[in-house]
Amino acid sequence: MGALVDANDAYKAVTIVVVDWDKYSRAQITKDLKVPRRSTLVAFKGGKEVGRVVARTDSQSISKLFDAALL
Repeated sequence: MGALVDANDAYKAVTIVVVDWDKYSRAQITKDLKVPRRSTLVAFKGGKEVGRVVARTDSQSISKLFDAALL
């Protein structure tokens, strides 16, 4: 994700919060967000979910998710 942010100044407006799956897989935040596994990214705008990527780490998928958070 860092390389994507470095390559696109608009992505610097996206707040990224990392939750360590190994430590928090059974925590309330993962339950509330219905995070099924590692490598899950959830995008919000105005407090509402606008997109989600599960088990995809390719830059195209992540870019689309960041775009959804910015639109």
